[in-house]
Amino acid sequence: MAAYVDLHLHTSCSDGVCTPAEVLEEVRYRKLAAFAITDHDSFEGYRVARELVSDSDPELISGVELSVSGEVADVHILAYLVDVDNPEMNRAIKDFQTNRNQRGHQMVEKLNALGFDITYDDVLECAGDAAVGRPHVAKAMEKKKNVKTYEEAFARFLGTGKPAYVPKVNLAAEEAIAIIHGAGGAAILAHPVIDEAYKLIDKLKAMGLDGVEAWHPSHRQADCDRFKSQAQEQGLLVTGGSDFHGIVERHGIVGSQKVPYDTVVQLKKHCQEKRNQF
Repeated sequence: MAAYVDLHLHTSCSDGVCTPAEVLEEVRYRKLAAFAITDHDSFEGYRVARELVSDSDPELISGVELSVSGEVADVHILAYLVDVDNPEMNRAIKDFQTNRNQRGHQMVEKLNALGFDITYDDVLECAGDAAVGRPHVAKAMEKKKNVKTYEEAFARFLGTGKPAYVPKVNLAAEEAIAIIHGAGGAAILAHPVIDEAYKLIDKLKAMGLDGVEAWHPSHRQADCDRFKSQAQEQGLLVTGGSDFHGIVERHGIVGSQKVPYDTVVQLKKHCQEKRNQF
């Protein structure tokens, strides 16, 4: 039987709705060989899952999804097999979370100026233990009946260029890749079709990018094939995953992308070779 993996999963420790324990149960149910929790700017979901997995469970890969500055929109870099206790990596994540909180305050202030009755405490209640992001503001707006639906909050107020939008303060791509490498991991460009991030592959490769996410719900089969071919030509790794958030109509369900276990084998080999160089 073929062994498959899902290397792109979100939990309630960032902008997913399922707890790490619930994600683990779903991974078990789907009989995956390995999985990675890649919460936005947080290792908390991974750390919780690490305490829950047993020897008989699918293999858990350390991961995190970082936002970096792109030429037009945010670019997301997935970090795999990183040392989650690396001081520089944790400093960067702490700075991300501080910036997220400041951004949350600014979005609430803009919404207040638009006449909405919403407080930052309302947002924190929706965020729980997660670093604050736009999804939590959207949930708070829906809960307070400022909008009818979560989707409306983004479409009318929180989406890029909308009245309550506040841009992120991101790391430069080169700095993010260097931090990932310093923590012993591999830097992978997430969902390259979204916002046409694939146009930056050559530039990011020159900065040290290790690979691209070929399998993703936003990719057609032709996209997946193209990225796999490009990666082979350029000596890049390929990975993939469902980008599971547990939210209806937002990416895929756990294990929906048939990503072969060999991607994990190649990730491990690549990271070990890089570590041996030091």
